[in-house]
This record gives sequence, structure tokens and C-alpha cells, in this order.
Amino acid sequence: LNTLRQLAQQSLSNALDVDLEVHQRLLGEKLSPFVKQGYEFAEIRPYQAGDSIRFINWRRYANTGQLYINRFVEERRPQCWLVMDRRSSMRFGTRVRLKVTQAAMLAIYHIYKAHYHQLAVGGVVLDTHSQWFDARTSSLDLQTLQQHIIAPCTPISTNAHESQLDAVLRQLRVRCQPGCLIFIISDFRDLHANSSATLAALSAQHMVSALHIVDPVEAALPEHGIFDLIDNDMAQIHRVDCNNASKRHSIDSALQDTLLSTEQLLTQHNLHYRRIYSDEDLLNSNQLNYGR
Repeated sequence: LNTLRQLAQQSLSNALDVDLEVHQRLLGEKLSPFVKQGYEFAEIRPYQAGDSIRFINWRRYANTGQLYINRFVEERRPQCWLVMDRRSSMRFGTRVRLKVTQAAMLAIYHIYKAHYHQLAVGGVVLDTHSQWFDARTSSLDLQTLQQHIIAPCTPISTNAHESQLDAVLRQLRVRCQPGCLIFIISDFRDLHANSSATLAALSAQHMVSALHIVDPVEAALPEHGIFDLIDNDMAQIHRVDCNNASKRHSIDSALQDTLLSTEQLLTQHNLHYRRIYSDEDLLNSNQLNYGR
């Protein structure tokens, strides 16, 4: 955790893993559409009954004899929201670590980075039930979120009803104020074509990054060996003979089609997409400071 904290504080100022600096000079310089007293001057307009005399432009009054009001644009900091997937399909790994472990490292890194830039951080942890954490800036509140992210996973149950990603994203759209930074960290196993409208609506109001966690064997099977694969519902076991080149290539083609389909679904609505393999060394700062 200390290493991730140091990497977050040392990350490049123009890194798009916090996808705001490309539009503003500093994190937090996001102007809201709400016009009232604030920090950024907007305009001068004629005084109207009920206006506060604190904002009268006395210099204009001295020159014209007419009352005018200074108007300002309220300055608001965006919130950072993390959607962290800990469901059963994420508890899989063939090399180095489980997908859920890689996802947890990414989530903690982004929490540290957002907190370093003084952004309020909220989160949703997908498991058997969705756990929501309101956006907060205090270290104590963020520790609670972190503890849920890195907590040991409960045993996988074939009878357990898991949260659905699309439902969580629809709730997130309602709960978040416009202009948030949203990071979805998942293998997107239950994402489907019907989710397209949800993704479009979310990306229209927020800056959304989709971090797609993939185990190497989900992209290409080993060249040798015989393996038992369990389907998503854990209902059937399929034996795969990787020594049979023809069958292996056929399955590899299907795996690549699945990955490409997920990527296309996530990128067609201007989401920032990155595929991250579970065996990547994220403690290398160059791996974390990625861009578009």
C-alpha cells in the first residue's frame, strides 16, 4: 500500500489515469453551470430587486449612475467514483495473481491519487451484494472503502445471487453529480448489448474509464496440456485438450472475439478503455501512468 501511495503522488501531472488534467490546468478547476457568487467572474448585469448589495459594481455606478451586479461562476471540484468488481468471475487467476487482486491494486492506486489531488472519493464494491460508499475526502472514510476493497473474498457459492454491473451503473448515474471521474474496474463478464444505453448516458455526463481486467488464459490458451474449464454459472465442467492445435486455435479465436466485443461495447461511447492483464507488474510506475 505504501508503494502504491508513493506512485500515486509521483505520477505524471499529465497522466490520463485521472482524466481531468487534459481539460484543466489543475485538478479542481472545473467550473459548474450554476451561476452565483464564487471565484470566477462571469459578467456584469443590471441590478434587479432582491439582488445582494454585496455584489454591486460601485465603479460602474459612479460612471453611469445605474446599479449593476457582478456575477460569478461557482467553482466546484469533481468527485472521483470507483466501481470495484469482486464477484466470482474475478476470483480467477492462472499466473502470478488473481484478477481481483490486480483490480484491488488499481482501485487503491486511484483512491490515493484522487485523495492526493484533494478530490472527494466514493465507491461501489460489487460482490454478492453491492456496497456503496458516499464520496468523502477524509482519510478515515477512505480507509473504510479501502478495507472493503482488500478484504478476503468470501467462498464462491453456486446459489449466491450476485450484483449486476448494469444495474449498478444505472444507479451510479442517478447518484452522481455531473462531471465526475468514474473508474470501472472489472472483467465485464455480464456486460451485454443492452448495456449500451447505460454506458452512453453515463459517459455523456461523466468522464468514464473502463479498466478491463483479463487473465492471460482468457486471451489465449496454453500450447500444451489438458485443462478443465468451468462455465460462468459453475454448472458444467468442460475438458480442453490444448495439445490439439486445431481445437486450441478455434477456442483462441472465440476468446479474442469475446475480448474484442467487450472492448467495442466500452469504447463506442467515448469511454477511456484499457485492457490490463492480471500478471502485469503495476508497481512499475510506467504501467500505471497510461494515457489514451
